[in-house]
Amino acid sequence: MSSEKLLITAVGDTTCSKNAKEAFKNIANLNPSLNLFLGDSSYIKEGDPSYDKEAAKCFTDIISENNLKEITMFTLGNHDDEENDGTKVGEELIKYFGVPSNVLYTRIVGNVYVISMNSQDFNWDRGNSEQCKWVIEKLEEATKLRDVEKKIDWIFILIHKPLYTLEANHSPERKARDVYHPLFDKYQVDFVLHGHNHDQQRTKPISYGGLDNDPVITSDTVDKYDFSTKHGQIFIVSGAGGRKLADFKEGKNKWTVLAQNTNFGYHTFNVEGKNMVVKAQYNDGEVKDTFSVSK
Repeated sequence: MSSEKLLITAVGDTTCSKNAKEAFKNIANLNPSLNLFLGDSSYIKEGDPSYDKEAAKCFTDIISENNLKEITMFTLGNHDDEENDGTKVGEELIKYFGVPSNVLYTRIVGNVYVISMNSQDFNWDRGNSEQCKWVIEKLEEATKLRDVEKKIDWIFILIHKPLYTLEANHSPERKARDVYHPLFDKYQVDFVLHGHNHDQQRTKPISYGGLDNDPVITSDTVDKYDFSTKHGQIFIVSGAGGRKLADFKEGKNKWTVLAQNTNFGYHTFNVEGKNMVVKAQYNDGEVKDTFSVSK
């Protein structure tokens, strides 16, 4: 099991804007071991005069210019897909990053196991879907690596559309929550990362509370968590990457710690063995939220 220091960065909903370019430049300057892109890249719509020539190119150019291609994992967003803008963007991203066409894949970096899911799969929120079966298989693999072989300590999940979120651009995916959160509990996932809403959010550790019920808060502190025993998951929205920020349509609930929609930025995860410090950072360098987790 690795005890080396790792830095993981995460951001989504960027476009090819000045703010997005600044966010990726800041991320590159941190020299991360792994960069997680949470979906919605170029926002170029099918039918736009530049669509056939550009599609994802303005986004992938930013990634390439900052030497982030080889260390970036990504999950498809609705603006990378025919749901909103057209299939060509997603096809170009899949080819550029060299990932499977269904965008279901994993990566191990140091002692961190990352599972990339695909919320653009029409059947993704069904318990008998091929994606759900695949997720269970990978969670079992990760659990064995963690609990038996002692090769990893942390499990991350990437999904563009959030299972838990304050309503802003979008509401939470309740149906998918009822499928996947019990699995994340069972296999003791640590972090679930989302984009989709154009803001930054973070929950306390929460376990599944049942169909349409509030989640169960497993630790009621706000900045320090012990994951050495059974725990809930911390759900993070990091969709302030560059697209126009959105107004919240509801106030913070009792399990939400961070909810900010005034500044563009990204998240960082500083890993040192069984200890981690997580920060929500702005492009100007200000740290809005910070907390630690240990195992």
